[in-house]
Amino acid sequence: MKNKFLVVATLATMIFTSCSQDSLDEASKEVGAKVSRPYNALNYKELVPMLEHYDETRKPILEKALGHEDTRMNYFSIETIENYLAYVKTLSKEKGIRITGINFVSASYPENTTHGVPNYQTMVFMPTTEINGKNINFDPVQSSEGNVVTVKEMLGDYGYNWVYDSKEDYENRNKLSKKVQQNFLKRESMKDLESSTGNRGTISPPL
Repeated sequence: MKNKFLVVATLATMIFTSCSQDSLDEASKEVGAKVSRPYNALNYKELVPMLEHYDETRKPILEKALGHEDTRMNYFSIETIENYLAYVKTLSKEKGIRITGINFVSASYPENTTHGVPNYQTMVFMPTTEINGKNINFDPVQSSEGNVVTVKEMLGDYGYNWVYDSKEDYENRNKLSKKVQQNFLKRESMKDLESSTGNRGTISPPL
């Protein structure tokens, strides 16, 4: 269990580091190149209290509500992560959009999921770019040169109210716009479009 967690923690570190340190990416390709320790790497006396705090404050509540221990680890192979990063970074560069990072967003698989395990938590990757001084989720697949399409816009088209881009949105999270309500009602009849959001990993639990 400990080894699996460390693998996930290492992969997450690689994703955050990769997006902001292109020069380091290039250096790491050189034979014998020295790679410095990432600034966000933890020591064990930092890591252990974080895991314990989750065990004490989240795990019991989730188990009681769900009737089972929810997902604790999300595994993605190195190749999957590298391919994903290459894909969104290339698309962004082609469209003249500066990618600033990756958000890891909590989600859960619905009862009728076609992949994953129903009723278990997972995470999805969303690329970010800087808009008005903030790192905002955007979709390089649906964006075009000179036109950044945010994830909030795309989700709104499918009737989902994304409220995490601004304090104002979050404070008004229970107020749905008429457009979002209307789009929710017609979601089933809408054409499905590709997104730049990533998922399809292996979760545990269940073991």
